[in-house]
Amino acid sequence: MRCDEQTYKNVAKNCSAYAVKDCCHCGSTNKSGDADVSCTTCKHFTSDKYCSLDLFDPIVENHKF
Repeated sequence: MRCDEQTYKNVAKNCSAYAVKDCCHCGSTNKSGDADVSCTTCKHFTSDKYCSLDLFDPIVENHKF
């Protein structure tokens, strides 16, 4: 993993291109009933743990995560 899960969640919440993957476990909900929004559940997140749109680093830099 490139970073911790909390950073992936923060980045995804601030990403205009976030789109949940089409798979059985990615659309799961957390205890509060909200969808788990994270880079790891985004369709643009590759198996190499990178954003295929190259948005991760700019979002981290702009939001100081």
